[in-house]
Order: sequence, then structure tokens, then C-alpha cells
Amino acid sequence: MAVTSISGTDNPYAGSHYVAQSNDKNTLTISSYIQLLATQLQNQDMTNPMDNSDMMNQMTQMAMVQALSTMTESMAANNVMNTTTYAAGMIGKEVTVAVTEAGESGYETLVGSKVGIVESVNLSGSSPTFRLKDDPKDYPLSYLMGIGDVSDTIGDGGSSGEELE
Repeated sequence: MAVTSISGTDNPYAGSHYVAQSNDKNTLTISSYIQLLATQLQNQDMTNPMDNSDMMNQMTQMAMVQALSTMTESMAANNVMNTTTYAAGMIGKEVTVAVTEAGESGYETLVGSKVGIVESVNLSGSSPTFRLKDDPKDYPLSYLMGIGDVSDTIGDGGSSGEELE
């Protein structure tokens, strides 16, 4: 029996990464913090007890972390709502979108622009996409260059001259 591979992948030099997901064992919540503080107070050295200012500093830091987490979650939800509202508000408007094609490096390269009327918006994916009238392609919201015909102000990217009515 011949060994064809000693790695778990076909390419042993391929890079990979691991990102730990948050769970109750690797995330400090307010209840786990209070439990940790109670254990610390129970097991402290009676000849050298914990300083009140140290305990207040720790409690203040934990409250700040919790407030920042709540604020971050709220801002993320607000950003999703703003993006959704903006995308839905484009229906029926004339827009200029970037036209790209895959370059030699595999990245999208700007080759021009296209002007058309937004016919539909798809909100089901991770980021909204929109479709122009008489154009089957879905454009990511990031390809939006302007509301209206702004193809003459784009510069070196140029306009493909292809317009949809």
C-alpha cells in the first residue's frame, strides 16, 4: 500500500486558519464575572484583603466592556437597517454602476460603467444586490457609482457607453 499523502489536504503548503467561535467557555459574561469575583473574595488572604478601589476598578471595567458590547451590537443592527432602507429606496431610480471583469490576478477590474433604472433589490444575501431593467446581472451595492447618470464624471475608468433605458 503506497502512501499518497501525509497531510489532511492535497496541498500541504496551503494556508489555513482557525477562528475560535464565542461560547460560554471562552467568553466572560457579567454573570461569570460576578461568579469569579465571589470566588476571589472567598479565597482571598485575610491578612492582605482585596483593596476596595481594586474591586471597584474591576467592576467598572466589566460594566464598560458590557456597555461597549451592547453598543457594538446596536450599531451593527442599525447599519444593516440603514443599508436595507437605502437599497430598497433605489427601486425606480436611474443609477450608474461599475462594470468589471476578472483581471489576470483574479481580482475584479473596472472596465467601464453602465447607466440604468433599478428594477429590483435582493435583500436575502449577506449584502444587498440590485438588478437594472433589461439586465440579468445582480450588482452588489458597492458597485453603485452614483444616483443618476454620472458616467461623464468618472475619469480614467471611462464609460462603456452602454446605457439601458
